[in-house]
Amino acid sequence: MGKELFRGRYVWSSTTPTVAIVNAIAGIENVESTELPATLDTHLYDHVDPEALDTLVTTSSDPELSFVVDDYRVEIDGNQLSITPDADR
Repeated sequence: MGKELFRGRYVWSSTTPTVAIVNAIAGIENVESTELPATLDTHLYDHVDPEALDTLVTTSSDPELSFVVDDYRVEIDGNQLSITPDADR
């Protein structure tokens, strides 16, 4: 596992996972969240279904999942979001 670039705790009923992920990666990239698709040359929905992600995380009592967005590994474990560099790249 690589160096952790971001870690945050969320109440998923207040902040959707998709918003948290986009804002966190935008912060790492030092851009506004609206500029992130142009910066990464990709969208979150190219990597995961945003509606399915939000539904899965907000309806699960203890969600645990991970996936890759561009060069970042995104992990959700319960109410925690962490982002590290993707070791496979």
